[in-house]
Amino acid sequence: MFFEQELERHLETLDEKFSNREILAILNQAIVDLKNRNIAGAFIVPLSLLVGGFATDYSSDHPSLFFLLGGILAIATLFRVFAIIYFTKVSVGFNPAWISVFFLSNIFTGIVWGSFSATSVFFYHNTLSVSLIIILLAGIGGGAMVSYCIWKFLSYFYLCALLVPTIIVEFYIQNKVTIPIGIAISFFLIFNLIQAKIWNKHFWLSLINTFVIEKNTLELKKLNIQLTEEIKVRKQTAKKIAISRKKLQDIYNSAHDGIFIFNLDGKVVDSNETLLKMFHISRQDALRFDIKKSFESRTNGKLNLQEIWRKVLSGEDQEFQWLTEKGDNPKLSTVQVNLRKTLWGEDSVVIATIRDITPQVEALAATSAANRAKSEFLANMSHELRTPMNGILGYARLGIKRHDTLPRDKIKEYFTIIHESGSRLMGLLNNILDFSKLEVGKMRYNPQTCDLLPRIHQIVREIKASATEKGLEINIECSRGQVAAFCDKDKISQVVRNLLSNAIKFSHTNSVISVQCIEITSQASTLNQQITISNHGAPIPNDELDTIFDKFIQSSTTSTGAGGTGLGLAISRQIVEDHGGVIWAKNGDNDLVLFSFLLPISPSIG
Repeated sequence: MFFEQELERHLETLDEKFSNREILAILNQAIVDLKNRNIAGAFIVPLSLLVGGFATDYSSDHPSLFFLLGGILAIATLFRVFAIIYFTKVSVGFNPAWISVFFLSNIFTGIVWGSFSATSVFFYHNTLSVSLIIILLAGIGGGAMVSYCIWKFLSYFYLCALLVPTIIVEFYIQNKVTIPIGIAISFFLIFNLIQAKIWNKHFWLSLINTFVIEKNTLELKKLNIQLTEEIKVRKQTAKKIAISRKKLQDIYNSAHDGIFIFNLDGKVVDSNETLLKMFHISRQDALRFDIKKSFESRTNGKLNLQEIWRKVLSGEDQEFQWLTEKGDNPKLSTVQVNLRKTLWGEDSVVIATIRDITPQVEALAATSAANRAKSEFLANMSHELRTPMNGILGYARLGIKRHDTLPRDKIKEYFTIIHESGSRLMGLLNNILDFSKLEVGKMRYNPQTCDLLPRIHQIVREIKASATEKGLEINIECSRGQVAAFCDKDKISQVVRNLLSNAIKFSHTNSVISVQCIEITSQASTLNQQITISNHGAPIPNDELDTIFDKFIQSSTTSTGAGGTGLGLAISRQIVEDHGGVIWAKNGDNDLVLFSFLLPISPSIG
């Protein structure tokens, strides 16, 4: 088809390659342009025929010919309008017959106008009215060049059908008016043919380029949409990754265990916040740590860390305990270390998981100590109870067997020993009962403002015999004539008795025991009575100064054979604390051991 040949010829010129679908799209656009350019001409040409026919008296002088030409023009215009309507609704590729209809309708339109203008010139060449025909002819010819430049063949055919008959008639008449007009119309025809060719080329090149631009724009738009979607997806993915990374980082930093990440050379790559808090160090300090510097640890000399590190690098997980310092605290802590080689991204690293097990180790040691103390308590209790019980039973048996022959002095001696053993046994039982009451909170107190000095003298007199046996001297040193305190006099007397008995038990022979009473002002500006009982004996180990007041606990100095149940000091501490006071022990110079406790002098307000 001629219309498609126009496109193919220019595509070959541009050396462009298009698919059949793209060619059809270009042809459709050309049809749309052809339709738009011909809408006005479809009405202007018939109107021009009417104007020319009535202006020149053609319609009245030659009505038959005028109506014949008008009828043919009307039919051609009708088919032209139908073709334009069809072009509005469907694609050119579906029914090429309408292209032929459009072509023929325009050819007949050109022939009708060519015939009308030629006969008008022939009939009225001596009148001025023919100038209107020439003007209308020129206008229609110029409009045809614009309307049909899309289709060069149709443009050439239409222009020739429109102008050649008039040119022939002008030269046929051959007068001084028609010949110049014929020449002018000939030049007008040649100019229009040349312009039609140029415009045809420009139209198709412009159409093709516009299509390519629109195609590229559409592809670019699709690409932009795809890129926008990809960017959106990537942003969402990045956001999710960032959230996941933040969650992992939070989990990493909030983990209960400290984490070190080492490269295979032993240098730190990263550490979590738990580790920094655990060892009281900054991140910069953590990053400067090198595990290989710990291979020769004096504190952990029995542990071959170098061999452990070698096994980890070979892929064997390792677990061990390590003694280390935390920050400026000189006290060693025990940590459990797990080492594992793994991948961290694309790098091989060693992850060290560190858990502070110092509390567990200390708890285990405390449990062992408590179990040991209970065992010692049971052994001591067995010994302490058996001794007076054996005394009671032994002398009771002697009294029964020899009551008829024993002198009265001997019987008195036996009863005295039985009484002393019974009193000692009662004291042990009272301690156990008191401790049980303190444990369940059933100990009853009757506090009041009192003077403890008479009670102290009384207690000293009671235990003086035991002190004299070891050659001990007990001195009472009070800065005032009384020892004022707000307390339960009987319960505090029990504390003083326990501390004095403890001092006698652990004192060196032929030494001095002192009881000192002074009034001091506490940090809360309250007046307190401080009572200190000191003796010269085996010092209490520093790590036992606090634990010695725990139940069932005795100082390691009891290994000397001093014995005891381990309840006296625990009972004393509970009684003092129930009075709102405090009790402590410390070592002085020259084997001096001091036990002190504070009591309020006045009842607390509120």
